[in-house]
Amino acid sequence: MSVHMSLRLAWHDQGWNGHICENPCNNPYCVGAHSYPGDLIATKRNLELEKAHCGESAGKYPCEIACGLSINAFGKETVQTRVDPPDWWGEGNADAVTLTLPPATACTWCYEAMYKKDVSPEAGSTQTYDYEKRFNNAKEYFAQFDEGKSLVFYYAGYSNPFSEGEEENYVIVGVSRLKKIDSFHFYENTTEEIKKKYGGGFAWQKPITSNYPEEGFCIPYWKYLHDDELSERLAIKPLNRTPFKYGSREVTNDDAIEVINQMIETIDVLIEIGDDTEDWEKRKDWLNSVLNELWKARGPFPGMGSVLEALDMPELIKPFFDITTDSGRKDFYKQLEEVLNGDSNEIAGKEYSDKELKIVRRQFQMKEDDEKELLLHLLPRFDLTAKQVRGIISENPEDVSITATIEELVENPYIIFEQYIGEDSDDTIPFYKIDNGIIPSPEYGLDEILDAGSTERLRALCVDELNRIPAHSFGKAEAILKSINARLDRMPEWKRYVYSLKNFNVEKNILNGGLFMRQDEDKNLYLYIRSVYEDERTVEEVFRSLADRADIELKIPISPEKFKKNLKNESSKLLDKEETAEKYEFILDRQAEVCMQIFRKPICVLSGAAGTGKTTVIKAILDNIERVHGAGTSFLLMAPTGKAAERIKVQTGKPSSTIHSFLAKNGWLNKNMTMKRSGGKMSQDVNTLILDECSMIDLNLFATLIRAVNWNSVQRLILVGDPNQLPPIGRGKVFADAIDWLKDSDEYADSVGVLTENIRQLVNTAEGNGTGILDLANVFIQEKQTSGEDVDATIKLKLEKEEIFTKVLENGNGDVDKDLSVYFWQEQDDLEKLLQDRLVKDMQALTGKSADNEKELHDLWTEAIKDAPERFQIISPYRGEFYGTMSINTFMQSTFNGFWSRKLNVDGIGIYDKVIQIRNRPASDKAYVYDWSIRKTGRQEVYNGEIATVTPMGYEASRIYKMTNLQHFQCKFSGKSRANYSYMYGKYLSKDGSIPEQKVTDNLELAYAISVHKSQGSEFDYVYIVIPKRDSHLLTMELLYTALTRAQRHVTVFLQQDISTLTTMSHVEKSAVRKINSSVFEFNPLPDELLYSGDWYKDEKKLATLSEYYVRSKSEVIIANMLVSEDVPFVYEEPLYAKDGSMYLPDFTVKFRGETYYWEHVGRLDLPGYKAHWEKKEKWYEKNFPGKLLTTYEGKDLSTDAMEIIKHHM
Repeated sequence: MSVHMSLRLAWHDQGWNGHICENPCNNPYCVGAHSYPGDLIATKRNLELEKAHCGESAGKYPCEIACGLSINAFGKETVQTRVDPPDWWGEGNADAVTLTLPPATACTWCYEAMYKKDVSPEAGSTQTYDYEKRFNNAKEYFAQFDEGKSLVFYYAGYSNPFSEGEEENYVIVGVSRLKKIDSFHFYENTTEEIKKKYGGGFAWQKPITSNYPEEGFCIPYWKYLHDDELSERLAIKPLNRTPFKYGSREVTNDDAIEVINQMIETIDVLIEIGDDTEDWEKRKDWLNSVLNELWKARGPFPGMGSVLEALDMPELIKPFFDITTDSGRKDFYKQLEEVLNGDSNEIAGKEYSDKELKIVRRQFQMKEDDEKELLLHLLPRFDLTAKQVRGIISENPEDVSITATIEELVENPYIIFEQYIGEDSDDTIPFYKIDNGIIPSPEYGLDEILDAGSTERLRALCVDELNRIPAHSFGKAEAILKSINARLDRMPEWKRYVYSLKNFNVEKNILNGGLFMRQDEDKNLYLYIRSVYEDERTVEEVFRSLADRADIELKIPISPEKFKKNLKNESSKLLDKEETAEKYEFILDRQAEVCMQIFRKPICVLSGAAGTGKTTVIKAILDNIERVHGAGTSFLLMAPTGKAAERIKVQTGKPSSTIHSFLAKNGWLNKNMTMKRSGGKMSQDVNTLILDECSMIDLNLFATLIRAVNWNSVQRLILVGDPNQLPPIGRGKVFADAIDWLKDSDEYADSVGVLTENIRQLVNTAEGNGTGILDLANVFIQEKQTSGEDVDATIKLKLEKEEIFTKVLENGNGDVDKDLSVYFWQEQDDLEKLLQDRLVKDMQALTGKSADNEKELHDLWTEAIKDAPERFQIISPYRGEFYGTMSINTFMQSTFNGFWSRKLNVDGIGIYDKVIQIRNRPASDKAYVYDWSIRKTGRQEVYNGEIATVTPMGYEASRIYKMTNLQHFQCKFSGKSRANYSYMYGKYLSKDGSIPEQKVTDNLELAYAISVHKSQGSEFDYVYIVIPKRDSHLLTMELLYTALTRAQRHVTVFLQQDISTLTTMSHVEKSAVRKINSSVFEFNPLPDELLYSGDWYKDEKKLATLSEYYVRSKSEVIIANMLVSEDVPFVYEEPLYAKDGSMYLPDFTVKFRGETYYWEHVGRLDLPGYKAHWEKKEKWYEKNFPGKLLTTYEGKDLSTDAMEIIKHHM
């Protein structure tokens, strides 16, 4: 049976055509942490050379192009590249080997094989690994591929343009047929000692030549990356990630079949758009012929090897796969069954003794009939690993998230796909692996387990589709069916079927096992994954039950004065001046009112924007709970992240934990870190439960937490957060839903306490620091965007938007306020210069130091972040491109830590770099530390999102100038609880080898620039936000609001070209929260047009449906609908610039007879502030756009007036 190869490439911007990138500066991916191989390109890249010779053949510059190992995968010329010997071999012990790579050749290596258990040295050896064994493993790995038969799947690791936000993806970039595997290469002039120790000195790179261009192709991503929607349609993200790791791995026929099917879908898109990179019809014909080969090669029992291994009969794996006919495999199958049942001792020509078979038979015969059926007759049909087989048939299948019985699995094997989750996040069993075994090729002569139109198959396909929209609780059945039928249409004829909505009316008992179905008021059918529906009901039931309880009775009275006393900071500078003292007292009164309002509620929400004092209010509530209920009252403070839990602990003085830590302690987490639905221990000793940063908690986490608490023991549940921040990374929006439900109810409205007065803003005013941050953030608060009947709120928001955007325009490239600056940039050089200049200026103001050269810049940076690495923080919405975190981190590292990051680094991170922890290390997997308080090594928790500075290990600090190689380092994280610990990363962390390697790439990333998601829950003194001019789903209202509100003292915004991206992000359609289908309390499905809309007003079919969602006031909805009904083209709140650069936001920009007009709906002229603003705006129109202004006024005649305007101009 042929095995296929995956081959990782470093990202290239012209299709790995053997030429230098066309725009090297725009390709930060090749130097990313998940490039190939490792950080080689990052450390060797000569960017100046690449810029000088961009687009030229790499063949003209032998051994000078850092990405030479990847660059020629689809090239047509010969190139040369150099592989240097490892640094630890020492100078003079070996020289680099030059590899001559013919056309269509790239290099790869089997890194996984280098770290198998069998590479340990003999006892007494001083080496960590036996290199002869490693070399043999490499030989075995490459020997399994057949030249002229095996396929090569080229892919990019996580460092690629399709890994944005918090989403990490492998991406298939091309495919071809394996033509030649080159011989092994050895370093030049290697000493005998090195040869003896390191397997002859073999280089860890193997040239692989494909049969391109005769067979195969490269997907032309580079042409379409500017178009997010189209590039996503083209992108091939493997559903099973397992084969696409460690440089190169084996790809099974099942995985190859699925990837080829995805490639055919991509080619269909390329044909549809008229791409001429290749003759795509010809390439599609080739793929279809490859599919036929793969189905024949797959055979009926691809999982037999794994089953044999699970049966402890691995010696039979090779004999089985040596059989070349289906009939021979069936005979083997029959013999195996006879051997296990004790009817025979011979199989595949091998004679066993009864003694040899005794244990195997006993273990098999002790199994129930259903287990035997599953193990012998079903699992061999599926392309599963031995580890997966063992997990499925183990005594504790819940460890891999399988809750179904063996009987249920036998009856419906699709459940294996629906439920299985392995210990590794990539260890899943995709739908196609089960489907290919259930409905086998007719050539195999096997019966189908279930037919192609089975309800079980429909259910599994629906589960698969629902998992592909992970933010939503449910999806519309019609849309899901359309996607399913499109998938099935690309399958071989024997697997095709066309499902219809009628299928949901039959065998409902089967459908209900994995799905929940419900209709809206128009009889449209919607589908949930059943566990998701149950999670919603779990949350709803407890929240409603708490809300229905009577208010909490108090034995000691409370009063606003008591709360105010707790809230008041007697040493606050706000009390020094009469004006600010009066405003401070007013804010305290409002906060005390909120405390009084929610204090006796069994469930309540404390909601507020950044700076409104949520944590201070929580502390006041906690103090008063202890006062009225007694000091023995039990509190449980939790947050979704470690850094948030740490912060609330410091600020309240009460113990806190992460939600995951609480669940793990009470047995609610499986070994694979998924959440149990039952079986954990219920917490009995909690009286008051407080959850902070609730906007970050997804549905599954909320539901599991609720299952883990005995609510009869709980008196209060307090939900704290800011619903205007980014929605959860997982499913749903429970916090936002809870606020809407409580607010909209007459009974429960008082359970929502909203802090509206901003104390941080007042402090900034008192200290003369400005209010620009909060003024700008205010227009991106999604809760304010639609106000229904509240005309005043609509008018106020519009006024605030125009005022702050005008200030930005008038003061651009400088200070908008004392706490807010805005700068405009065009290209990469502009952005990098602005970033450096602004950071240097701010750090000089803080430290008083000057900086004119590399060393002084490093010293300035070190002094500025001393003991506070989070003081200065760059934030970008993107990872890739030159404006993303990857490129900015590289630039900042070279600017402020160039010397040390070049001299001493591990995986691209050097000593003195600023880093962020990217992996949770909770109590179950603590990180290794040196504890300075007891001067011993130990283990401590550290969490995703915590920021640190890298320093050398204590015992190496005095000799770093003499060192030439770095194997490890330590990190000092910020925060009081981390003060005594140095966290250790890298290799050789202990003399006795007791501390395993702590891989840097698994734990840390550079953090000069971080994503907005990574910044959530943190606060920084100075924040620098980079916003490109790009139409993308990532640029949401909540994203910018979250970024702006991370700053305590100052924000600098870097806008590309102009203010238009800011104004666009303030539109209602840019709210991510509002585009999530969730039904914790109310089932109101969003229209399809809303879920998939971009520029909604550019699509006439969407206008009537969406105006009520995207236009702020009811009056504007009336106007919008009238414009739609009369076929008048319009745009809502599009910036209008005058020749002098000034700008306003017309309510509607409309066209009559080809002429453009600007329609303003005028509201409350009785309000002096609004009236003055309107009069100024009206004069601006008269001056700059005479005769182009149309106006309507708030009142009962609006509809008549609006129609008169429309009819007059048509």
